[in-house]
Amino acid sequence: MTVTCRLLTVACCFIGTATLAAEPTRTFKCEGPFGREATHARLASKYGAANIATEYDGEADAEVTILFPNDPERRLKIQWKDQKARQNPQYFTIEGRSSWSVAGVAIGTSLIELQRLNGGPFKLNYFEGDYGGAITDWLKGRLDAPVSGGCVLGAFVGIDERLPESKALDEEVTPDRSLLSSGMRLRAAKPVVTQMIVSFSK
Repeated sequence: MTVTCRLLTVACCFIGTATLAAEPTRTFKCEGPFGREATHARLASKYGAANIATEYDGEADAEVTILFPNDPERRLKIQWKDQKARQNPQYFTIEGRSSWSVAGVAIGTSLIELQRLNGGPFKLNYFEGDYGGAITDWLKGRLDAPVSGGCVLGAFVGIDERLPESKALDEEVTPDRSLLSSGMRLRAAKPVVTQMIVSFSK
């Protein structure tokens, strides 16, 4: 994803955060229709052919399955290990206005709440480039362990770069261009979760 696209995603997330917080979330579990043996055909059978579509994803450079393509709050993107047969999920992506939650984490979850759910601080990329805001290490926190169904959670957090607090983050960045979620200046910038990527551990 380009930097411009990432920033647009973050902006949309901040605009919709208050609305998302008022809406009930849907708990995502990597089992049943979303288990290791999931297929496009089985999802279509369970949720209805009208509620499933395929599209080209430029970021993944692959055809992906979109569940509930016309319902932003239930939208879910699935990338397959076997793209030809559209089976065996590689990644489930939750973003935009989607209200799915994983281990208590949802789009719009604050950095402070995310650290509470993890049981401690975690490490993330500095806000630059395609992977800015990506959480790179849960530092052996609770979110480091597989969640229901044996999958693992990855996430991006974003900040509103128009806020003056975002300009002070240079003071907390490490030599490897990382930040710690416990940093006071990072917390002052009020990051929120903008994207979740769920995958099965090897």
